Amino acid sequence: MSKIVHFEIPADDPKRAIKFYEDVFGWKIEKWDAPVDYWLITAGEDDDPGINGAIMPKESGNMVRDTISVNSYDKFAKKIESEGGKMLTEKMTIPGMGFNGFFQDTEGNVMGIIEITMIYITKIFNSPPEKVWKAWTDPESVKHWWGPKDFTAPFAKLDLKVGGTYLYSMRSPEGQDFWSTGVYKEIVPQKRIAATDSFSDEEGNVVPASHYGMSGDWPLELEVTVTFQEVDGKTKLTIQHACFPDKENRDLAEAGWNESLDKLAEYLERG
Repeated sequence: MSKIVHFEIPADDPKRAIKFYEDVFGWKIEKWDAPVDYWLITAGEDDDPGINGAIMPKESGNMVRDTISVNSYDKFAKKIESEGGKMLTEKMTIPGMGFNGFFQDTEGNVMGIIEITMIYITKIFNSPPEKVWKAWTDPESVKHWWGPKDFTAPFAKLDLKVGGTYLYSMRSPEGQDFWSTGVYKEIVPQKRIAATDSFSDEEGNVVPASHYGMSGDWPLELEVTVTFQEVDGKTKLTIQHACFPDKENRDLAEAGWNESLDKLAEYLERG
């Protein structure tokens, strides 16, 4: 079932609107790191019910809009038209995040649909950041937890510096090896790692996703950012993995990440 996941508030004066909503409701509002004027709203804690949103200049739209998450933009755009609605925009790409567009329903209301292709995961580990960081960056440690449940990780090599590369393999229960590589773009010790992410062969040469039988229009390079935040002696780890070709492949990768993080939690508890 599809549900509303985002709202947008238009503003003649975004700075004035930001001050209003921060002062009245205590919302956290930050400029989005993108080449457009768009301020992201965090309207509550991660475990609170409700949705987050954004403030935008009125040139981008002059009414409050809700956005509905769908599993396929193309599929739902066709359903909207076939059931009497009207698509108001062409399919738009949100770099790294997915695809969206706006429609008018049978009553004249304007809303949006979005196919989210970016993974965003947070997990709390009962270990301090320095311990989680070591487990994430030490090759021998990585072999203990990398890959989904029932997969093993027979090889891990990394050169942890900006411009350095990593090369990992994971082996399925059937014995098939999957290799991945990437280049480190940003490293803040015990705080943040940003890198590219690509399928590769065992020599570290980038290969298309089809090399491993993956379907979809995959880019050769994805983007992954991992942050480590200390919270009461524990670690809040956040993963942002962008540029998946569609929600179906994104969901499969998210399931793999969650199983891998469960293995990491077990490894940290044992250590």
